[in-house]
Amino acid sequence: MTDPTRRGSRQFSYVGRGDADALAPLVERIAPWGGAIGPWRRHPGDPGETDPVAVPMHPANYITRPDLVHAVNTALLLGKPLLLTGGPGTGKSQLAERIAWEFNLGPVLRFEAQSLSEAADLFYRFDLVGYLAGVELAKARRETGGPRLLGKRGVDAEPDTADAAGAVPPREAFARLGALGQAILRSAPPAYAALFDAAIGPGEAAASAEARPSVVLIDEIDKASRDFPNDLLNAIERMQFALPELRREPLAAATVHRPIVIVTSNQERELPAPFLRRCTFFHIDDPTPDELAAIVARRFFAGSGGAAPPALPPAYRQLLDVFVQFRTRHGDDLQYQPGTQELIDWTDALRQRRVPPDADLLTRLDMVLAAASVVSKHREDQLRLRRFIEGMKPAAA
Repeated sequence: MTDPTRRGSRQFSYVGRGDADALAPLVERIAPWGGAIGPWRRHPGDPGETDPVAVPMHPANYITRPDLVHAVNTALLLGKPLLLTGGPGTGKSQLAERIAWEFNLGPVLRFEAQSLSEAADLFYRFDLVGYLAGVELAKARRETGGPRLLGKRGVDAEPDTADAAGAVPPREAFARLGALGQAILRSAPPAYAALFDAAIGPGEAAASAEARPSVVLIDEIDKASRDFPNDLLNAIERMQFALPELRREPLAAATVHRPIVIVTSNQERELPAPFLRRCTFFHIDDPTPDELAAIVARRFFAGSGGAAPPALPPAYRQLLDVFVQFRTRHGDDLQYQPGTQELIDWTDALRQRRVPPDADLLTRLDMVLAAASVVSKHREDQLRLRRFIEGMKPAAA
């Protein structure tokens, strides 16, 4: 495996070749996508970001511990979802971006769980009302002999672009695919060409004609309804789902391009045991002070050639010390425990206020206080932080 601390290097051994014999099945499956690392794409059609220095949230800046690397590799070898837990800001969701970027698999397909989410939302929804309205509209236009006909997406179209069968819209045009439904579809687009064209779009279908795996992020699954994980069991294990409204066989992922599924949980409630049995698991601990320093240095102070500096600049090392000391001294009393993201935001705010890297931060505590609103999220916590920072002011000469 290549050095995971080096910006832009491979972090996962399935794309390295350090243990080719043990990882042979996975290397063979993923090899076509594990070549050159491409640009980071956040959305379909996005030209992509290639400069990690210009984009602090670029996945090239994501640092993994060796045990997390092993957990990712194990999940991929077994073809199972990886369930991630950990505090806010520990990088659970960003791991999916790192995997997609490193594999050059395009944008992450995201599903953000909500209290009213149902398992079907992850796969697809059929717009029955829209379909019936389209059928009635097509029928009315045929009966009246109107000059315009109904196009394949249920909108008016010129006669020469209308559906040849009499302008009745195809059912596929009313299937709204969710994140995992799209991933399964992308794993074998030639086998489902009509559905791919209608549900994703002919432009992207032409650009994505080759079957390929996708990274799916099911974010904060513990926020969904209690039945949501149980309703996923068979579909997520078999990577297939039924399409009864389309009157066709279930849609199944090609084994060789099985979607890579990352599931995150903030542990707001316990997940059912049958769901846990179908996942691999990893808990991301809060970073140590040295790891926090490496994360901040990687995101904001990368040197030439993409290598992170050996240490944070003095002013921002002092900021890190303030952050760590505040959490250590007041952590048990805080209503909201600030995490990695708060430190990143605090650092970014001072950088944008043009605090010089070599400044003595203790002489600029007014700037630190001005940006402290990104750290404390309750009134009492803000008062504690203000008193803590003000107590660090040097004594008057």
